Amino acid sequence: MTSPSFTESFRRFDFHIFVGIASLLLAVLAPVTRAQDAPALRAETVAIEPVGSPGSRTTTGEVRGNLLLKPGDIVSVNVFGESSLTGAFPVGPGGEIVFPLLGGIPAAGLTATALGSDIRTRLETDYIRSAQVAVAIAEEAILAPHTITVIGQVMRPGQVAFEQGTPMDLFTAVSTAGGLTERADRNRIELKRREDSDFRTQNLSIESDRVLKLKDKDTIIVHALPEKIIAEKIIQTITVIGEVRNPGQIPLKDDLPVDIISAIAMSGGFTALARPSRVSVRRADAAGKIQNFEVNVSKMQKDNSQPFMLQPNDTVSVAQSVF
Repeated sequence: MTSPSFTESFRRFDFHIFVGIASLLLAVLAPVTRAQDAPALRAETVAIEPVGSPGSRTTTGEVRGNLLLKPGDIVSVNVFGESSLTGAFPVGPGGEIVFPLLGGIPAAGLTATALGSDIRTRLETDYIRSAQVAVAIAEEAILAPHTITVIGQVMRPGQVAFEQGTPMDLFTAVSTAGGLTERADRNRIELKRREDSDFRTQNLSIESDRVLKLKDKDTIIVHALPEKIIAEKIIQTITVIGEVRNPGQIPLKDDLPVDIISAIAMSGGFTALARPSRVSVRRADAAGKIQNFEVNVSKMQKDNSQPFMLQPNDTVSVAQSVF
C-alpha cells in the first residue's frame, strides 16, 4: 500500500504538469489570434514630430507643417525597407529633387509632409505596393541677403546688404554708406524702386523720412547742394585776432557750432602775452547793429561754466596782458 504522503506528492506533481502544458498552448496560440484580429497594414507617410517653437528655422531634420521647401534646401527621404531609395536629396535651382526610379519631382513650395505624400503616391503607382515614406528637412539653404544701392553725396557709395526679414530704413542705409558728405543736400534724396516693369521715383528728406522702410533692390540717390549754397557755407567764418599763435579766419559749419574756447584752440591757443580774462567778441546783427561782449575765458576754463557760442562773422579779439 502506498503511503498517504507519497500519494499527495504525486497529485501535486501531476497538477504542475497540467499548468505547464496549458501555459505553453496559450503562448503558441496568442500571436495567431492577435495577427487575425490586427487591421491590414496601410501605406502611410511618416512625419517626424516638430520640436521647438512653431515657425522656427530647422537644421536638424525636423518637420514643420508651415515650412515650405525652397531651392538649396536638402531633404532626407526614407522609404522603409528600401535602402536604395533612402538618402539626402538637394532641391535644385528649378525647385525639383531627382529621386531614384521617379526622376525629377517638384519640391519647392511644398512642405516636407506634402512631398512625402507625393513620393509615396508615385511609388505605389508603379513600383511598391505599400510604401512607407518619411521626409524631413535635413538642412536649410542660407537666404541670400537683400541689397540697397546708395550713391551720390555719401562717404562710401555702393551697395548696402541686410538680411531678409530684417527691416532697413533710410537713415540706417545712409549711415551704413558712411553718412552724408559736406556737399549733400539733406532734403534732395531720391528713392528709385521697381514696381512690376516700371521704376517709381520718390523725393525724400533725411529729416522727415528717416524711418522710411526700404525694400530689396531699392536705389537711393543723395543729391548735392546747389553751388550758391555751398559757396555761402564756405564764406561763413569767424575771425580770431590778437594774442593767439595763429590768428586768422576759421570756417564755421552749420552742423558744427563753435564756442569761444574751441575757436581759440583752433587758432593755436593763447600766446605768453595773452590776457585770457579779457577776451572780446564783436558781432553784427541782421540789421547791421554792432554788439560787443567781454568774456572771461580763464574763469570759464576753471569752473566749466556755460560756453559762449560764436556766430558767423563774429570777430574774437584776445587782449594783451598789462604785466
